[in-house]
Amino acid sequence: MNQQHIADLSVELIMKYYDNDYMPFLLHMDDDALWYGPAEGQFIRGREEMIRIWNSEEHSLHFSLGNMEVMHTSSHPSFCDVMLSCPVTTHYPDREDITLYQRLLMTWCERVIEDEQGNKEKHPRILLCHISNPHEKHADDVIYPNNFHEVYRTKSALNRSGERIHFHGLDRSDYFILSDTVIRIEAAHGAKHSILVTDSGEIEVTATVTALEKHYGHLFLRCHQSYLVNPLYIRNIRRFKVTLSDGAELPIPEKKYTAFRAKALRSIK
Repeated sequence: MNQQHIADLSVELIMKYYDNDYMPFLLHMDDDALWYGPAEGQFIRGREEMIRIWNSEEHSLHFSLGNMEVMHTSSHPSFCDVMLSCPVTTHYPDREDITLYQRLLMTWCERVIEDEQGNKEKHPRILLCHISNPHEKHADDVIYPNNFHEVYRTKSALNRSGERIHFHGLDRSDYFILSDTVIRIEAAHGAKHSILVTDSGEIEVTATVTALEKHYGHLFLRCHQSYLVNPLYIRNIRRFKVTLSDGAELPIPEKKYTAFRAKALRSIK
């Protein structure tokens, strides 16, 4: 079982789930899988029972996901645990937005499945899905909570306009970050790695600034060999310096100043 593939598959299924496309997630459940939901007492066993319950649920909720951290580990070639953590904002019909920092554990296994032609192949299946941070269950709730307690209430929804980009962390985590939350990227460890400076903290990633510019040059501008900046956070450009909204003041080589300034102006317009 390829751990990285399972981690990526987990992210794909969860993102579809929160786009209210829940069937791919359910179809990857094992026949005898256990789902332990975020509300107290939410236990569902078996894929068919999960599908029955989800198909009977009607709601008009929408969700937004913030920056996501993903870790995976395995004690056996046929099993893999994936932990995902990110803020999830629930958008209610009355226009109230409620954000809960959610942690989700998925235990995967390999099952040998026979198709209609009698061919047998190994397929990954979810044995357990546990959503932590439990809260009191509302009497009218089937799956989705109507009331939250001890959660973070936000005045505005999470920004979903940014492209979600993927980074490998030095801590062996995978990070799926909304580009609009990245203020700048700076070289680290002798330019062998990089540091993402986001609006909620710093993350050390394995890629170099040059490699990240190659993949994400449409999102970030290179003001210096050691820095990429998000034009959304540029506060001021003056001769040979750029100031960002977090107060960081970064150098611009004299020979690149005119070209950088022109690119920044085009990006901001």
